[in-house]
Amino acid sequence: MQLMRTIRLLQHRIGRSRHQYTLYTSVLFSMALLFFRVMHTGSYLRVSLIWNLFLAFIPFAITGWMEKHPEQIKNRYNWYGCFIVWLLFIPNAPYILTDLFHLFDGGVPLWFDLFVIFSFAWNGMMFGYMSIRSMEKLWGNRHSRWPAWLFTFPVMFLCGMGVYIGRYLRYNSWDIVKDPLTLLGDMRDIFLHPVENRHAWAFTICMGIFLSLMYPLVKKQHA
Repeated sequence: MQLMRTIRLLQHRIGRSRHQYTLYTSVLFSMALLFFRVMHTGSYLRVSLIWNLFLAFIPFAITGWMEKHPEQIKNRYNWYGCFIVWLLFIPNAPYILTDLFHLFDGGVPLWFDLFVIFSFAWNGMMFGYMSIRSMEKLWGNRHSRWPAWLFTFPVMFLCGMGVYIGRYLRYNSWDIVKDPLTLLGDMRDIFLHPVENRHAWAFTICMGIFLSLMYPLVKKQHA
């Protein structure tokens, strides 16, 4: 019985490593596309995608660290500290999708820019989904009585709200430390005046549903 558990664990780790290496290869492809664009146009117009992808990688790195150091997160303060930081950064993963708003003819064929932006967005989404899957397991291990959906669905809708705040209110994850009062004031207005802020709620709900519908497909590959 123990041998079978060990074999399944090894199979899971091998499968996970394969997915990670595939994702890293996809990131290299995105970087190559962007490098070609910069060399061809002499413009650094899309270079900000690298920063956005780095921000999307942070929650993935956090859950990876938590999985590799279970002894460090036995302490509740360490665990919830990591979780709060993770929650602040996870909206950066789907945020790159909104960079498609900036799709226009800028010195390269439109289809090429579509590949550049969408490849970065895809990689950001995959970092996010793999991280959410890992955090879902970590949360489940700590709160075994909670059904998984009670964790996952709220996170998806919080991501939707986070993307709205980043894209339309122009805040980023650092502002919770740098300018918390202004950020909390704008958040308060969204919650206290839902009719006046119906655009924010419509965006949040649509994004939350979209992320929730895609997640099971990714989750199945990382079960």
